[in-house]
Amino acid sequence: MIEFGFLKMCSYEPDKIYYPRIENAYALLDQAECSQEAIYALMARADEYDIRKLTDSNGRISLIRLAFYYDFLDGGIEFAKQAMDKGYLCSLNLINTPGATLEELKVFADRANEIRPFAVSLVDTFGMLNLAELQQIIKMYDARLDKSIRIGLHVHENLSLTFALAQRFLAITEEERKVIVDGSLMGIGRAPGNLCSELIASYLNDNYGKKINIHKIMDAVSKDIKPLKKDFSWGYSPEFFLSAICRVHRSYAEYLEKRGISLENIRVLLGKIDLEHKGKYNRDYIRELAEKEGLL
Repeated sequence: MIEFGFLKMCSYEPDKIYYPRIENAYALLDQAECSQEAIYALMARADEYDIRKLTDSNGRISLIRLAFYYDFLDGGIEFAKQAMDKGYLCSLNLINTPGATLEELKVFADRANEIRPFAVSLVDTFGMLNLAELQQIIKMYDARLDKSIRIGLHVHENLSLTFALAQRFLAITEEERKVIVDGSLMGIGRAPGNLCSELIASYLNDNYGKKINIHKIMDAVSKDIKPLKKDFSWGYSPEFFLSAICRVHRSYAEYLEKRGISLENIRVLLGKIDLEHKGKYNRDYIRELAEKEGLL
């Protein structure tokens, strides 16, 4: 499965991967050497995209990966239902899955069973997931979700745990359950990045009998990804480690680091963020908090 952009209410610009209509994304597919074996996908925020703009599927882009917070659960399920009625596969990506209570996740799983989407993913939005939490959530999903629903894993590298989490995820899912592990070449992604596709591909070859061509992956890394490291930064960094252990939105640490605040003071400020603001970034809130502490 290859995700290559977002459905978003915006103006279409050919050099960006935000698409107000799904037809806008076909231009990029026209330029690519597409595989008949691949499933092409776009991401959408259920609370930010008008489902009425989505035309019926023609098979070129067959999967909509749908992201939403738990407080938009009804809207997310309704969006997915309508997308499925239009002929799309649909993956439900609950933002900040580890931030929800186990009871909330059980409700989420039961609502997913009502529509039986293509997949339900554990999404570690803020990179705070540990191995024990992973095991608890995935075992519950595995027991509760209809067996026709794939379980996915989407993790971020705040704690340098993505590869370990992916290995544990594969080990604890039942054999008859189809699973999805998200990755990106060289872990590229908004800091601190994601699971490296080359690492998990090699692991699948060695331990699960897959035959993924690692040479082609490394060729793409060399030609297309490594050069970007000269201009963009991703991977483990201590400020995002702090946001993970404080279990807050990563943009708070990003905002404070860009303003030259020391790691120790970032730790103090992140620890003072109240429960209402932990999960959804509010720039005015963190600026006022830093000013109150005399750090801005």
